[in-house]
Amino acid sequence: MIRRNRKRCFGLIRRNRFEVVGHSLVFAAGVIVAVVFVSIMIMEFENARKLSDAVNGNMIELAAAVKDSGVTMYDGVKVLGADVLNFGKKYFGAASGQGSFVMRVTADSGQSVVVSDKEELLELVRISALGSDPGAVGPTDEYLGTVIRNDNGIITEVSFSKV
Repeated sequence: MIRRNRKRCFGLIRRNRFEVVGHSLVFAAGVIVAVVFVSIMIMEFENARKLSDAVNGNMIELAAAVKDSGVTMYDGVKVLGADVLNFGKKYFGAASGQGSFVMRVTADSGQSVVVSDKEELLELVRISALGSDPGAVGPTDEYLGTVIRNDNGIITEVSFSKV
């Protein structure tokens, strides 16, 4: 047996040039795929953030519309005096406290009563129960509702005028 003298490379395996080139190409391809994958993930994260912001904005608008829908349904609608008093009790009564708007009730004579808190509502209910005061709201009288908003679209007044 003839032994050939092999050079020792301090524990490293010697490879031919073509094998090293192949491994380098596979490594480079892996790096490129990883960079592309990370880039796609960053783009998708940005798209998800934009979509989330759009959905959040729509939900805020929808919540505001639902919140105001109980008030805006009276805009341009004829209601009875009992409904006017029930509206006042709902938004200015004991459970809800003070509304973010005022309620104005206008009689045929042009006299108007403004309600902005519970005490004023109780006074309107008291004079309506007596029925003799010109500002009294009769339960069967017809009123036309009007919703008034400021420049920012916030409801500032709900007015009921006797028809």
